[in-house]
Amino acid sequence: MTARATTRRLAAVAVLLATGLTLTPTGRAATPALWDDAPTARPTPTQLRAKAAAAERAGDWDTALAAYLDLPATDRAAPATRERLLNAARRAAQGRRHRDPAHQQFVAALPARDAAQLFGEAVGKLAGSFADPARAAPQKLWAAGVEELDRALGSPSFVALYLTGTPAEKIDAFRRTLRTDWATRRVTDHYNARAALKGLLGAAQDALAPRVPAALAAEVLCGACAGLDEYTAFLTPELVADQPADLAGHGLFFGFDSDGLFVDGVTPGSWAAFHTPLRRGDRIARVNNRSMLFGTPDLADALRNPEGGFHSFEFVTPAPGLMSEVRVPLAAPTVYGGRMIPGRDGVGYLRVAEFQATTPRELTDALACLKEQGLRALVLDVRGNPGGSFLAGVEAARKFLPAGAIITTHGQLPQVAGQTFSSASGMAAFDLPLVLLIDSDTASAAEVLAAALRDNHRAVLVGEATFGKGTLQFLLRLNGSGSVRVTIARLVAPSGPLSAGVTPHVLESDPLRQFDLAADRAAELLMPMPMPRPMLVP
Repeated sequence: MTARATTRRLAAVAVLLATGLTLTPTGRAATPALWDDAPTARPTPTQLRAKAAAAERAGDWDTALAAYLDLPATDRAAPATRERLLNAARRAAQGRRHRDPAHQQFVAALPARDAAQLFGEAVGKLAGSFADPARAAPQKLWAAGVEELDRALGSPSFVALYLTGTPAEKIDAFRRTLRTDWATRRVTDHYNARAALKGLLGAAQDALAPRVPAALAAEVLCGACAGLDEYTAFLTPELVADQPADLAGHGLFFGFDSDGLFVDGVTPGSWAAFHTPLRRGDRIARVNNRSMLFGTPDLADALRNPEGGFHSFEFVTPAPGLMSEVRVPLAAPTVYGGRMIPGRDGVGYLRVAEFQATTPRELTDALACLKEQGLRALVLDVRGNPGGSFLAGVEAARKFLPAGAIITTHGQLPQVAGQTFSSASGMAAFDLPLVLLIDSDTASAAEVLAAALRDNHRAVLVGEATFGKGTLQFLLRLNGSGSVRVTIARLVAPSGPLSAGVTPHVLESDPLRQFDLAADRAAELLMPMPMPRPMLVP
């Protein structure tokens, strides 16, 4: 799997992004409307399992997790594989947490008493909102949290941060009490959970004398969340409010060297790849009229001063001494790349990179523009689309479906308890022939759209089977501090659970061939059906 594919795959897992995982794309230049990766042989499930097992033995949990995530959805759904994937996700997130300065600052400023209160609140909200109430029983949340603390106390980095000078034999003895005593303490509700954690922190203070008791409480809290699934996680206030200093949403990544700022990557298929000439290695001279040459310029500060709703980037062109300017919108459009495909009369192309509240309106506007250019059939590209807004995905499906079921949600909360989302757009729906491009990184809300169009026989799907996320998350604010991103529903398409992924009508792994096949199928849909020969009655 390429670095770009790994990035897109992990982007589909919201909890990994939320807990600080950052993988920089390779930044190879993209041909507009096409992926630029040369076709490579995809590892087999057997090879991926072997890679994951080797990484587990080496303690490289990020690599193990990436290997499990690259398995086809049907393989990932096997109970034994699910268990190993969840274990890898928990261990990888824990390792990143121990390396994260923001997390260290959060626990350092959190009184132990407040930490116990925060844990009790989280247990109550998880028990009442997680999609599977049996898995979120307070007793199970407590056991998962104690297990996470046990693992943390076995981590040299955690011990070095918070237990300086504590003898190893005392740590080992306390870990034994965690397994034999604390993990089995009776916890029936959030009040019990809060009291149990207070008692545990008191025992830890006596046995270990930790420098930051709240760090131990945070392990219990994070473990309770992470034990549910790979998408549920506790987020510190910094993670909830964090905004990237670069323009990752536009597909632009930056780096610094002694000469100043340069483009470190342009994500294939991104807005920047379609609509700017910027490519990896380009030297940026100025951002919003602020010099970026030499030293370590403050890009974040420069991005706080846009002009007229745009960021201005002046970059050095290949011609010596010449400069060129690129204007980048503040908010990355989610629908872009609209054009008519040469050689296929009447066939147009659009890309949807993710789903946000603006996406349905962007779709309408982009299609209106293409219709002015003669659009009669559409290739809609959601390859690499990690999802985003569930409701925006539903609304996008309604744009193309005159009628029919779109998706059903199953969860505890009334808003998602057996709720079926359908379309009744009727004559307002776009009725042009439609081909949808999907791949193994198409996930979440993008899978909702893909399944709805496939199951209602509204589009021809071309590419690879989708990721198979099949769940819906919601951000629960905690009064104490921070939030919990929790899985509140399982998603079931008309033909079955989305966790199995969406299989295309036309299977093709080569990105270039995917586009050509989609364009060909769209052109075929425009061909008139042959008239049946009249029967001659003697």
